Amino acid sequence: MKAGHDFLKSELGYRPTIGWHIDPFGHHSASAALFAEMGFNAWFFARMDHSDKDKRLANKELEWLWRPFNESLGARAEIFTHMMYNHYSAPPGFSFDERSNDSPIIDDKRLETYNIEERAAQLHDYLMHLSEHYRSNHLLVPFGDDFNYMNAQMYFYNLDKLIEYMNKHYSDVNLFYSTPYEYVDAVHRADIQWPTKYDDLFPYSDGWDDYWTGYFTSRATLKGYVREASRDLNSQSVFLALDALAHGKQTFAAFEGLFNQMGVLQHHDAVAGTEKQHVAFDYAKTLTEALVDERQQFLDSYKRVAKSPLGGLALCKAHNSTYADCPTAALDDPAVSEIYLEVVNESNDRDTIAKIPIPHASIALFDDDGSEVDADIICARGGDRDCYMYFPVQARLWTRLGYTLRKTVASRAVVPTQNSGVLDAGSLTLAVTSIDGDVRLEIAKHGAAPEAVLMNYLYYKSYQEDEGQRSGAYIFRPSEPDQKPERFNSFTSYDAFQGKHVAQLRLYGDQVVASITGNALTDFVDIETQLLGIPLSKQGQEVVLHLSFAKIANGGVFYTDSMGLEMQKRVLNYRPTWALNVTQPVAGNYYPVAHGVTIRDAAMTLEVLNDRNQGASSLQDGAIEFMVQRRTYRDDSRGVGEALNETDPHSLGGRGLGVTTRHLLRFYNNTESHSVRQDARWMQRELDVPLIYVFGTSKSRFALHGRLFGGATDGFGLPDCVKAVFLPEKDGSLFARFENILDLLTNSQAATIDVRAVAEFIAEATNRKLETVFEVSNSGLFNMIEMSRVKLKWKGLDYTTPNPDYSSDPSKVELTPQRIRSFVFKFSQNANEYLTSC
Repeated sequence: MKAGHDFLKSELGYRPTIGWHIDPFGHHSASAALFAEMGFNAWFFARMDHSDKDKRLANKELEWLWRPFNESLGARAEIFTHMMYNHYSAPPGFSFDERSNDSPIIDDKRLETYNIEERAAQLHDYLMHLSEHYRSNHLLVPFGDDFNYMNAQMYFYNLDKLIEYMNKHYSDVNLFYSTPYEYVDAVHRADIQWPTKYDDLFPYSDGWDDYWTGYFTSRATLKGYVREASRDLNSQSVFLALDALAHGKQTFAAFEGLFNQMGVLQHHDAVAGTEKQHVAFDYAKTLTEALVDERQQFLDSYKRVAKSPLGGLALCKAHNSTYADCPTAALDDPAVSEIYLEVVNESNDRDTIAKIPIPHASIALFDDDGSEVDADIICARGGDRDCYMYFPVQARLWTRLGYTLRKTVASRAVVPTQNSGVLDAGSLTLAVTSIDGDVRLEIAKHGAAPEAVLMNYLYYKSYQEDEGQRSGAYIFRPSEPDQKPERFNSFTSYDAFQGKHVAQLRLYGDQVVASITGNALTDFVDIETQLLGIPLSKQGQEVVLHLSFAKIANGGVFYTDSMGLEMQKRVLNYRPTWALNVTQPVAGNYYPVAHGVTIRDAAMTLEVLNDRNQGASSLQDGAIEFMVQRRTYRDDSRGVGEALNETDPHSLGGRGLGVTTRHLLRFYNNTESHSVRQDARWMQRELDVPLIYVFGTSKSRFALHGRLFGGATDGFGLPDCVKAVFLPEKDGSLFARFENILDLLTNSQAATIDVRAVAEFIAEATNRKLETVFEVSNSGLFNMIEMSRVKLKWKGLDYTTPNPDYSSDPSKVELTPQRIRSFVFKFSQNANEYLTSC
């Protein structure tokens, strides 16, 4: 959104206040809240559940005041919402596109095809009918559709005739060309009390068996790749911004390239996975090109900004790389004895476990003082190659730690055992109590009795008959409405690794290899799933990771996030504002999940976080399932025009595309108290803003580790619950966004930060003079004074919200849970020249 708004403002001088989301397949509360805090007064869309729409038609509720996250955000998030009557299409019979078969408007009485009187009467009847479903005397009537206006002159020629004739012959209507902005202004001036809504619009169904819940998971690898790029944007952007400030470098182009490509991928037929296969390939290609450019720019900027002593800087190609895609592959070269590593913490102070891929186990890790660091090395089954090194990292905000990876004679691999009993992960213990296709785990916090978790991989058979709605890229429909999933994978053996810092169970099955890892610094268990691909068959399969924790009786209630923001309450077979006719008890209870799912009862809570967007649900007490991969062989006739059949190009047997995913699991007694660093939202940040691993082939004698920049980062500090993102701007200023990551479901802690102190520190670190700090809307379009002017005030039927306070003091910024606030830092150059890099 920010990239698009920047373009509109800089190129066209336009600042939008209307959201136009006419085609997405369901709508998040987070979208409404974010739009409102960007300065939007209204948004429009054309898709909602058919039963919900029927009720709204009958009650004149196709327009309402949406109040998302009302408990945490209040009036700031309120937004006027308009649901279109006839999709986003022209009135039936009035499409004048050259591909349409609708009759044109003929107003010449000499012609036998003269029809304007009849056609005007038809449109008048349509408008009168439309007016029965909206509360004001203004109607928004779209003319157009997908792929329309190929011959715009022909379309407008017919509309001109209709408008002129009807305005002359009908006294009860006045037709004119308009815009959503003008419509909202007119409706607002009507001074009407509007219905209100507090929940979201998921899942979306346009028929009794037609739930659009498949796309939550479709093209799982592309969804993972988009999240990968998002991690880079979150963690690396500050270095590009500070490089521009400190050294006058033009860093914006590479950053903008990735920013814009990420914007393209937010299209509702992009990251959704509902594009054709060749388009998906192109999305992956262009995203790769943008990532390569941005990562090279990051390394150049990092070298200058952080004054890194390393030469030959390089990154792993991905956050879940094997050594083959990582600079550590050089340690396989007999001529290379050592390489260098800097672990960079761009985010808040953290104690965590670093993980890097290495080619073999005969490698030791040394810190900058020359002392060997205790590290656990866990390798692939049956040897000491293809390994990962784990070691503890204690890093403050904006610091780096230096290491050397050096070859040794002896292997340092943790030797696996089988049937090992209990593994000690420091804060908890892990054990496999049975493995018979499924795996039964016991997880225990120290001092507590073990709790049993059943983990398995199951699949739903896709509905693929000629008659009825088929399962496909958009739609998830099991072969039977209440189908019980079947076993997809059978685990047959496992290895157990007991290290000093981590304990890991590696489970081997015919379709899945899963690693379950615990460490001493968190009570979350990390589940990594390597799904080898769905085998070729004649039956579509929708594969889920199913986790069952029998001790929790959640009674059909569970919670899912809204685009990574506030948790939303879900109840099986229920919608808060209309009566649900349950026809698809599985597909109709799936929700989009970007952060995780929580279930709880009076005594216990189970949280499971995920690393990318997926469909998920809790269909039985104590159970959570995430759909991790899909493969169907029939098109669902919703627009993509082909089956969702991604294949592995290297497979001889036609196996489907594999995927590697992560889920973090934790349970706790509800009487336990948790610090912010023990909160699920803290772990979400660990996923979203990971440590940066910068490798080098050489190292100068000068090595300053610790602080990344010249000043002391404790000059401002960030509370544990606050996430900060810094983005470079074309005009040389800095865009800063601060978010309280906590959620009222688990933690109601507010935070106060001194944003001016942050800006002063950046000015000092970049040899700039701070000119001003001011708060802006969350896409940067409006300052707070402008926000108070552009935002419209609406009246609700239940109550009218008070006017939000848009005043802002950057030295004392309060962030309640889930609140996001944005600022612009403007600088001038000091008399000194730009800082020189070493």
